[in-house]
Amino acid sequence: MSVEIRPTSDEDRITVRKLLTDRWAGPEMLLDGEMIDASALPGYIAYSGADVAGLVTVIKRAEEWEILTLDSLSRWKGTGTLLLDALVEEARGAGINRMTVRTSNDNLDAFRFYQRRGFRLERIAQGVIDRERSKKPEIPTRGDYGIPIHDEVLFARSL
Repeated sequence: MSVEIRPTSDEDRITVRKLLTDRWAGPEMLLDGEMIDASALPGYIAYSGADVAGLVTVIKRAEEWEILTLDSLSRWKGTGTLLLDALVEEARGAGINRMTVRTSNDNLDAFRFYQRRGFRLERIAQGVIDRERSKKPEIPTRGDYGIPIHDEVLFARSL
């Protein structure tokens, strides 16, 4: 079945909140010590028939856009790439020349995904996630592949 990618709208908010709660333990994300409601951000949603297949949310700044969340519910089917491509196309159309994304040090699948799509490792912020855990205790201490989660990794891509 094909996947339809479209911008999120107010009608999607309940669906977006549910997806973020299921995948991220809630729509609230910590970024630079500030709590951000990812469900209130712009982005793109993917549907496969009537079923949600993925979501990307973005913080739009004057100089760069930052991906806050990117989820594909059926891995290895190209949904994440389609969501990213839609976002990149919009950013270029808006005159944005740079996109960033942060992930945790354990997320090796994200490392691979973003680097294969032109993102480059820019910065490692040691201990950031340890500090954020005091504000959001549901952040796990171990992640993918049993790797302890401590650090935030920033990737960036020129558009």
